[in-house]
Amino acid sequence: MTTQQLMKSVLRDFFESGYRAVGGRLPTTRELALRYQASYTTVGKAVALLEEEGWLTRRHGSGIYVAALPGAVAKAKRQIRIGYVTADMRQLGHRVFEGLDGMARSARCVVEVAMSNWRMDEEHRQIEQMQVRGVHGIVLYPIPRPDPGREYLGAEFRRLPIVVVDLYQSNMKRPHVIFDNWWAGREITRHLLAAGRREIVFLKHSPGIAYRSIDDRVAGYQRAMVEAGGSVPTEWVVPFMGTGPGKPEHHAALERVLNLKPRPTAIITPYDPYARATIAWLRARGIAAPKEITVVGFDNLAEENWHEPFPTTQPDFIRMGERAAEMLLQQIASGKQDETEIVLPCPLALPGGDYMRQDQPTQLAFAER
Repeated sequence: MTTQQLMKSVLRDFFESGYRAVGGRLPTTRELALRYQASYTTVGKAVALLEEEGWLTRRHGSGIYVAALPGAVAKAKRQIRIGYVTADMRQLGHRVFEGLDGMARSARCVVEVAMSNWRMDEEHRQIEQMQVRGVHGIVLYPIPRPDPGREYLGAEFRRLPIVVVDLYQSNMKRPHVIFDNWWAGREITRHLLAAGRREIVFLKHSPGIAYRSIDDRVAGYQRAMVEAGGSVPTEWVVPFMGTGPGKPEHHAALERVLNLKPRPTAIITPYDPYARATIAWLRARGIAAPKEITVVGFDNLAEENWHEPFPTTQPDFIRMGERAAEMLLQQIASGKQDETEIVLPCPLALPGGDYMRQDQPTQLAFAER
């Protein structure tokens, strides 16, 4: 018996059944091991997780006791409960939550929130714990995959409806909501070309890290360059370890960019914080930005002390959360889980108040890749 199976059995036998009252004592570890034909190690892990979640309490030298109200799990199951797992609750993660939470409230659902703190093992653990607690489905904002070959979503939690947002990979085999970042990458490049910027480089995260939104933008950028009658030299796509804007790895990548011949006239960065840090770094080196080198970002992420506009995009992450919640509730209601895809527009937001709309996602462009 696995830890997860044992946790479910304990919840069923001692909580949902009302067999024990709050403060009631559970069997000893040895008795639980015999009852469920499980190892002492498995029992210990299950009890520790149930204690962490607030169902049990252990009193040293006394035993294991019920901490939660009897029938709490059974009562919760009468209402749809959905989970939201995200890397963190800063700008993008919170925007998706706004949309999801609003949709859930209108449907009278309960929402549980957990953060993976940019760790894949923690993301897996949070999903596992939510499943044990009885959520009916989860909206997942996954972290970029450092090792795509180790993706677990394609094989695990297959009976649990999970909708993935933004950073979906095909081997996850889940319904998903993404932005048309391919279109955004192509159109931002066309905008630069139309402004006379011909030597355009793209900063991206290191090879081997599956980062869907950035990978799609790179593909769109490469398409625009080819459509303009040129090719993209290998060195114009500059990978670096994305430990954060303004960090040594970022600055080292910019040094490589300035050493390219001919010197680039535009730099496309992964997203807005990198754009701001790049502009500051260039100016500190005596390079006028945007006059000499135009810098581009993505996602229109505001920063309190920065008011200077630069080319970026205006994706509606709140809408993404709403559509993901709609999709999840539909899958919970139908009992069917498929790999439905929703592609949302990703319009450009350009300096001077220009706003390039995208009325329809480029489904053809996605099919071509």
